[in-house]
Amino acid sequence: MKTTDAYRQRLLTELIEHSAQIDELVIKSRQAGTNVDQELEALRSQQQITTDKLHQLENADSTVWENIGDGG
Repeated sequence: MKTTDAYRQRLLTELIEHSAQIDELVIKSRQAGTNVDQELEALRSQQQITTDKLHQLENADSTVWENIGDGG
Protein backbone atom coordinates (compact mmCIF):
# COMPACT_ATOMS: atom_id res chain seq x y z
CA MET A 1 0.00 0.00 0.00
CA LYS A 2 1.33 3.43 -0.88
CA THR A 3 2.23 5.80 1.92
CA THR A 4 -0.50 8.19 0.80
CA ASP A 5 -3.13 5.46 0.88
CA ALA A 6 -2.02 4.30 4.33
CA TYR A 7 -2.13 7.86 5.67
CA ARG A 8 -5.55 8.45 4.11
CA GLN A 9 -6.85 5.24 5.67
CA ARG A 10 -5.49 6.27 9.07
CA LEU A 11 -7.22 9.66 8.80
CA LEU A 12 -10.50 8.07 7.76
CA THR A 13 -10.26 5.69 10.71
CA GLU A 14 -9.69 8.65 13.03
CA LEU A 15 -12.74 10.42 11.59
CA ILE A 16 -14.90 7.35 12.19
CA GLU A 17 -13.61 7.07 15.75
CA HIS A 18 -14.25 10.77 16.44
CA SER A 19 -17.78 10.50 15.08
CA ALA A 20 -18.47 7.45 17.23
CA GLN A 21 -17.13 9.20 20.34
CA ILE A 22 -19.27 12.27 19.65
CA ASP A 23 -22.38 10.15 19.12
CA GLU A 24 -21.70 8.20 22.33
CA LEU A 25 -21.19 11.38 24.32
CA VAL A 26 -24.39 12.96 22.99
CA ILE A 27 -26.39 9.84 23.91
CA LYS A 28 -24.91 9.71 27.42
CA SER A 29 -25.54 13.41 27.88
CA ARG A 30 -29.20 13.09 26.88
CA GLN A 31 -29.74 10.07 29.11
CA ALA A 32 -28.09 11.67 32.13
CA GLY A 33 -29.38 15.18 31.51
CA THR A 34 -25.89 16.58 31.88
CA ASN A 35 -24.00 19.23 29.98
CA VAL A 36 -20.98 17.98 28.06
CA ASP A 37 -20.38 20.97 25.81
CA GLN A 38 -16.65 21.20 26.57
CA GLU A 39 -16.03 17.55 25.80
CA LEU A 40 -18.09 17.76 22.61
CA GLU A 41 -16.21 20.85 21.50
CA ALA A 42 -12.86 19.11 22.06
CA LEU A 43 -13.95 16.06 20.06
CA ARG A 44 -15.38 18.18 17.26
CA SER A 45 -12.13 20.14 17.17
CA GLN A 46 -10.14 16.91 16.78
CA GLN A 47 -12.55 15.80 14.08
CA GLN A 48 -12.08 19.08 12.17
CA ILE A 49 -8.29 18.83 12.39
CA THR A 50 -8.41 15.31 10.97
CA THR A 51 -10.79 16.42 8.21
CA ASP A 52 -8.46 19.28 7.32
CA LYS A 53 -5.50 16.89 7.12
CA LEU A 54 -7.48 14.59 4.86
CA HIS A 55 -8.35 17.48 2.55
CA GLN A 56 -4.71 18.56 2.47
CA LEU A 57 -3.73 15.03 1.55
CA GLU A 58 -6.22 14.88 -1.27
CA ASN A 59 -5.15 18.26 -2.65
CA ALA A 60 -1.39 17.99 -2.16
CA ASP A 61 1.20 17.27 -4.78
CA SER A 62 2.06 13.58 -4.71
CA THR A 63 5.76 14.27 -4.20
CA VAL A 64 5.04 15.89 -0.85
CA TRP A 65 3.47 12.69 0.42
CA GLU A 66 6.34 10.48 -0.68
CA ASN A 67 8.32 11.92 2.24
CA ILE A 68 5.59 11.67 4.86
CA GLY A 69 7.55 9.05 6.79
CA ASP A 70 10.36 11.60 7.03
CA GLY A 71 8.05 14.19 8.58
CA GLY A 72 7.03 15.80 5.29
